[in-house]
Amino acid sequence: MSLELEEISIQQQFEEVIASENKLAIQEFLNHQNISDVATLMYENEDYEAQIISLLSIHRAASVFKILELPTQKRVIKNLPAIKTTELLNELPADDRVAFLEELANQHSKRPDKDPRPR
Repeated sequence: MSLELEEISIQQQFEEVIASENKLAIQEFLNHQNISDVATLMYENEDYEAQIISLLSIHRAASVFKILELPTQKRVIKNLPAIKTTELLNELPADDRVAFLEELANQHSKRPDKDPRPR
């Protein structure tokens, strides 16, 4: 008789641990996942992006942040508290931090804040 273990997906495990509302359990769960799996969880659970990054250890948060797509990175930064944003950006390697900030500046400068027509 073959005994097959039912493998619970990381998404299912995440949903269970989030439902528990136990921050320590959520933090432990997230910190024990591969960073690519955490990034996937963030893509699949957009409402929890900032919470996921906030609960990771700062080193792991930076590692996950580096592999996220730019639109997700921007949403995360927008939704994090200022102190957490500062910690996260300071944890990034200097070249990654500069590249991210330059990309933000370039995109911001491309959007006109005011009507360019003279009045």
